[in-house]
Amino acid sequence: MAVSPAEPRSPRHGESSLFEIIAGTQAYTRLQQLYTLIADVYATSDAMSESFADRYPDPEALAGELAAMHRRPGALFLVAESAGQPCGFLSVTPRMASRLRHTADLRMGVGSTLRRRGLGRQLLAGALDRLADGGVIEIVYLMVRADHDAALRLYAAAGFDRLATLQRDTRVGEQYFDGVLMRRFITALPPGADR
Repeated sequence: MAVSPAEPRSPRHGESSLFEIIAGTQAYTRLQQLYTLIADVYATSDAMSESFADRYPDPEALAGELAAMHRRPGALFLVAESAGQPCGFLSVTPRMASRLRHTADLRMGVGSTLRRRGLGRQLLAGALDRLADGGVIEIVYLMVRADHDAALRLYAAAGFDRLATLQRDTRVGEQYFDGVLMRRFITALPPGADR
C-alpha cells in the first residue's frame, strides 16, 4: 500500500512530545479538519505555487488526492496532530513516468499558530525514516522560494542539496521570486555511482 497507516513514533531527543505524527490515508477520519488546516496554510503563506481554490476546491478534492496517492507505490502522506486535531501535513508524491517512479516530490505545511516549534522538522524526519524503511523511493525533490530562509535551513539540515536556482520562478501579484530546486537521496548510491 502506498499511503499506509504507521504507528506513531516516540519523539527523538530534543523534540516536543506535543505532536503525534500519523500516516494519513484516503479514509482519514478527520478529513474536514485536515482540509481546514491546509486552507490555513495556504491563507497564511504565499510560498505555495498554486492557489488553495485551484488545488482543493472542496474537501472531496482532497479526498480524491489522498485516494490517488494511495494507489502509487512509495507515496506517503503524514499528518501531525495535537490534541487530536491536524496541525501539520507532509506529502511525498511519486512521479508517474515509468523511468521516474523511484523519484518523488515533497511538500509540507504547518498550521499558522504552530510554526517555529519544530513540527516541520518532526514531519520531515518522520517522512525520511518511513521512505528509507519503504525502499521504494530513492530520490526526493522539492521546490522552495529562495527568500524562505527558514525552509532552506530546515531542508539543508535534513540532507537536501541545492540543485538550481530558478530566476523569477514564482509570481505573487506583481512581484517575482526565485525558486530553489532541492534534492535528497534516500538510499545510498553504490560505490563509484555518479550523483
